[in-house]
Amino acid sequence: MTGQWRRVLALLWSISPRQILAVTAASLATALLPAAQVFLTALTVQSVADALTSPAAADRGALRAGACLAALLVAGHLLGVLHANQEALLRSRLPDVLTLRIMAKAGRLTLGQFEEPDTYDNLQRATREAAFRPLQVFTGMLTVVSAALSFLAVATVLLRESIAMAAAICLAPVPAALAGLWFSRRTHAAHHAQAEGRRTLTYLEHLLTNDRTYKETRLFNLVPLLLDRSRRLTDDFHATNRRIENGQARWTALLGLLSTGTTAAAVLLAVRSALHTGQVGALAGYVAGVAVIQAAVSALFTSGVQLYENGLFLRHLFGFLDMPEPAVREGTLALPPVLSKGIEFREVTFTYPGQREPVLDGVSFTVPAGARAALVGSNGAGKSTLIKLLTRFYEPTGGTILIDGRPLSDYSLQGLREGIGAIFQDYQEYEAPVRENIGFGKPALLDDDGRIREAAHRVGALAFLDTLPEGIDTRLGRWFPGGRQLSGGQWQKVALARALVGEAPVLILDEPTAAIDAAAEADILDVLRTVGTGATSLLVAHRFSAVRTADHIVVLDAGRVLEQGSHEQLMESGGRYASLFGLQAAGYR
Repeated sequence: MTGQWRRVLALLWSISPRQILAVTAASLATALLPAAQVFLTALTVQSVADALTSPAAADRGALRAGACLAALLVAGHLLGVLHANQEALLRSRLPDVLTLRIMAKAGRLTLGQFEEPDTYDNLQRATREAAFRPLQVFTGMLTVVSAALSFLAVATVLLRESIAMAAAICLAPVPAALAGLWFSRRTHAAHHAQAEGRRTLTYLEHLLTNDRTYKETRLFNLVPLLLDRSRRLTDDFHATNRRIENGQARWTALLGLLSTGTTAAAVLLAVRSALHTGQVGALAGYVAGVAVIQAAVSALFTSGVQLYENGLFLRHLFGFLDMPEPAVREGTLALPPVLSKGIEFREVTFTYPGQREPVLDGVSFTVPAGARAALVGSNGAGKSTLIKLLTRFYEPTGGTILIDGRPLSDYSLQGLREGIGAIFQDYQEYEAPVRENIGFGKPALLDDDGRIREAAHRVGALAFLDTLPEGIDTRLGRWFPGGRQLSGGQWQKVALARALVGEAPVLILDEPTAAIDAAAEADILDVLRTVGTGATSLLVAHRFSAVRTADHIVVLDAGRVLEQGSHEQLMESGGRYASLFGLQAAGYR
């Protein structure tokens, strides 16, 4: 727990040392004020009482004590303003800094980690806690220290009058504090158990609040169903939290009577003592001191409980930030502008983590430099997995992948990926200008209008992009003001332009014609016939009109190479490829 507190302090210090120092100084100075107020209250009241019997000298003493008391009030006000201002500045900046750190951490995780549900649970918890927990830990630590300081400064008043009563006032809040610790653990356990449900609620919210799911959720009348599921989840969350909060309230009220009763007894004893001694100033100081020290002890235990609870929840934030980042073996090479030998898959085997059966089993084939190979097979045959291995989103569990005769591990990860252009079947539609939707394929070219327009022209997208209000600077999508939505086929052409803009030596085309009409497909196929000049390409497609443009075709089945060759060779052999081709061709007759 203390290690997490140290990490919070280091985190906040890295954000703004000046504000940390200002808040700390204001808190500690404010903690000393109650002792001075108790002393000056006693002095002022006694001076006024003395002035009533001997006004000559006592008047000036009473006025001086009152003036000092007034000065303390002003000082307390100014310190409070300083504390609130600096804490507000820190509070406004902290969530943004932590969000950036969470985003940076997510950027370093592997695809395998993102395909695990636990990663999303950890991310959900971390995101929920990032906005406020670290600052609550810091303010809780300051409150504990300030309360202890106030207690020590004022305790001399009580110790002088009655050690037993002072001890009773200090120990009376302990039972309530212990109950608070127990309920803190219950609260933490409940929130931990709710992580999957919270993630489900976030997903349901996503389904109801964005344009990409609008058509199906409205057409199929899913809104009532999704709302009902959301309500049931929130009702379950609230019922669990209500049970915990009500239980804590009952025990706090019961055990808190010990502290309240002890304070009341101390005040009654002080009144009886003042009736015998006539020291009304001492009575006023004692009553003020009892109130201050009782509040300080209560704050000490309450803040301690909250500090413990916040420490439990901080495990979620740091648990995500501390997720392992698997080391990737890499060299220093970058892909050449044009491959000289090509790409070779040599006895490649792969099994997804947590599974027993391999997805790929001894896959071997070669794509000569400058050639295009098409991967054909039913769903689950291993086509997408080969793409993930080539891009090093996963590492083979057996065998080797070579580019220009060298294993992928000889290339730097950045150098390898910068040398690969790709359009994936689940390509991204960026809510951003056309310039970025294409230029993200090679960020160094974001300001190069010529290269961006050339890439758009090569895929037949320039004609409709030039009709947009601001051309390639027009924002696409509907999420932001001024955005223009494209058709599915137009989005796919933009994604294909993104794959081509960097003129990478390796090109991955995953279903590049899946969402476009026959005329547009013909245009894209013409592009595919010429775009491979200089690039070594892997094409994944179900439409054989696209497949037959490949120089080499690899037919996969259950993770193994069933047959391979050119279109003509495979048709002549009359195997699986010829059968699939015939089935698809029959659909057009």
